[in-house]
Amino acid sequence: MSERINNIFSSIADVYDFWGHLFSFGVDGIWRKMAAEEAIADIGGHKILDVATGTGSVAIDIYRKAKKAKKLVEIVGVDFNSDMIKIAEDKIKNQKIKNICFKIENAMDIDEPECAYDVVTAGFLLRNVDDIEVFAEELGRILKKNGKFILLEMGRTRNKLLNMFFRIYFFIIRMVGSLIDKKAYDWLTYSILAFDKKRMVNILQEKGFKDLKIKNLPFCIAFLITGIKG
Repeated sequence: MSERINNIFSSIADVYDFWGHLFSFGVDGIWRKMAAEEAIADIGGHKILDVATGTGSVAIDIYRKAKKAKKLVEIVGVDFNSDMIKIAEDKIKNQKIKNICFKIENAMDIDEPECAYDVVTAGFLLRNVDDIEVFAEELGRILKKNGKFILLEMGRTRNKLLNMFFRIYFFIIRMVGSLIDKKAYDWLTYSILAFDKKRMVNILQEKGFKDLKIKNLPFCIAFLITGIKG
């Protein structure tokens, strides 16, 4: 992960959750809960790694979903940005959550043992890594055999009218975002429109993952890529 991306997230860490909810009209919370639901579905083990955990929202949603389903899970959340990790740690402290551990680690070189996790999740990571092939290799390294991954991301839709709408809406986000941090919100909107989910799936297939699926989420701009380590 580049220092430029690290600086971008440091600059907006304190307002990341608030503006994310506001700009998405709260739908980002629904997306994360759907990713969390997928993470605990048909779970064959209990060790879960949340990469690019940010402020810990996905990890906490997984914890809540697992608790509701009476499934015992051990969750580790990693992110290379110390400011985001600090917010995540404050959240679990305030909510008295015991079985989530947060660490500062880089998604391009995850400091975790080989074949250590039953499930790996990542929310809005793929647009920010320097090389998605390197991340795909790391994903294969840390997952157990037949382990599952869930990647929550945003990108262009196939619908031309929706794409036109989002281009106009993203222009508004850039205008408002320039009052907060112009570089951060310029990057946010550009990276969404530039992301190629088909290429990501092809890379995962080349790396030996199987049962690859793309599930579109509400508003169509967000989606889940899921698969199994072969």
